[in-house]
Amino acid sequence: MEKLIILRMFFCFPLFGLLLPDAGILLSNNQGRIPLIHFGIEMALIFCILICTAAMAYGKRRSANHAH
Repeated sequence: MEKLIILRMFFCFPLFGLLLPDAGILLSNNQGRIPLIHFGIEMALIFCILICTAAMAYGKRRSANHAH
């Protein structure tokens, strides 16, 4: 479980690193375009974070059921 938490944290770091400049481009008056590869990487990272979160929730639920 601890390894999944650490893995989820490391998926979050590059996600924030990509989202901050992309949000700056969208919020500024600059008509710059966000590269398509950024969307692909961001979606893949979000998917990996969701998988880790689901596995952690399943593990907690399973251990709670075994404790009773």
